[in-house]
Amino acid sequence: MERVGFTMRLLPGAEAEYRRRHAAVWPDMLAELKRAGASNYSIFLDGEDLFGYLEVADFDAFRAAMAHSDADARWQPDMTSLIDPLTDAETGFHRRMTEVFHLD
Repeated sequence: MERVGFTMRLLPGAEAEYRRRHAAVWPDMLAELKRAGASNYSIFLDGEDLFGYLEVADFDAFRAAMAHSDADARWQPDMTSLIDPLTDAETGFHRRMTEVFHLD
């Protein structure tokens, strides 16, 4: 299982709306994430910094599946009014963090 940590940045004044949307994530989006292999997915907020964490069996397969997701194609543009996704040009995913410690 790959543990994936990544960063994003909340745009000024967007916190309330970001929280509202994540309190009611679309059921089809949740289903697509699970179908793509995501589990144990959390997003944390610290000021304007967002930290995401998820687990996948295969990160490349997860990204490929989400690239073909209709729900994700609708969700991502909806989020760009609230966040700077800090997209990594090489992967097309958010800026991934390097794991330096893990206790199982």
